[in-house]
Amino acid sequence: MDYCSKSLSVFLVVLKLLCLGQIYGQENPSSAPRNQIDFQHDNDFVLLTDRYYSSGLYLTYRRSLEVGLFTLNEEQLDFQLQYLAFTPSDVETFDFNKFDRPYAGFLGVQTSWSLAREESRYKIDLLLGVTGPISSAGQFQQWYHENIVLFKTPSWSTEIENSFHANINAHYAKEWQLTPNPFSITLAATPSIAIGTKDVYAQPEISVYLGRKNAIQHSIAYHRINTLEREIFVAFNLGYRIVGHNALLQGNLFGDSSLFTLQPKRTVLHLGVALRHRSEKNYYTLGYRYIGNEATTADDHQYLTLSYGRSF
Repeated sequence: MDYCSKSLSVFLVVLKLLCLGQIYGQENPSSAPRNQIDFQHDNDFVLLTDRYYSSGLYLTYRRSLEVGLFTLNEEQLDFQLQYLAFTPSDVETFDFNKFDRPYAGFLGVQTSWSLAREESRYKIDLLLGVTGPISSAGQFQQWYHENIVLFKTPSWSTEIENSFHANINAHYAKEWQLTPNPFSITLAATPSIAIGTKDVYAQPEISVYLGRKNAIQHSIAYHRINTLEREIFVAFNLGYRIVGHNALLQGNLFGDSSLFTLQPKRTVLHLGVALRHRSEKNYYTLGYRYIGNEATTADDHQYLTLSYGRSF
């Protein structure tokens, strides 16, 4: 009887230690990933159009900082390579008098710093890049159409000229969770502003998240990577951009000699819906975006966005 009692006591102690170890292992921040590689592709081709914001490629490396400028485990650095291609709706003509927007390519590198708390996030981007033939956007898109999709090859005639650009963008987010997980409803204010030679704008925006979603500092809604906690939710976004300058329509803010440019509309509607999912170290997004007409000669536009991220 004594032997059985001692065995049972030892078993209970071991079981308790294992459970405590599992709990502490889950809560220990050092066990969470601190790095992520993310690939995103935007394209309107699957929506049976090939115009305006025709395609975009983004390759991002993210790093969660153990010791940041202000606090522990709440700051993050992102480094992103961007490729963007913009075309008129008639991609075969060489006559820019028939264009409803100019051809424009952009190749850039963006560095971002962000600080996330339980209900708010602050993010600042520094974007450096080039427009024009030097960006190689036109050459890449022509090769892609001739060899991969076998569709109309854009002429890339009268492209926005070569120019160097620098921009600073600031983003803020504030959330209010109305119902808890596993099916939460969260409202957020997500405004942003941009100042530089590429873009000048202010964009008030509201977002709604439905589903299993973490607090801001641990949520893929804001590309946070320092957790393995599962998320799956739908995000709805409504933004109203007040435009001061758009270099991909107007050329460089400080002077441009491109043969064909357009003045942008001063207000542009932005809508979006996306399904976001994180399963352990894998992150997936399938989204739809709508942009109102950016110039009086152009129509509105829509495209799909796909992304995959792997944390480590």
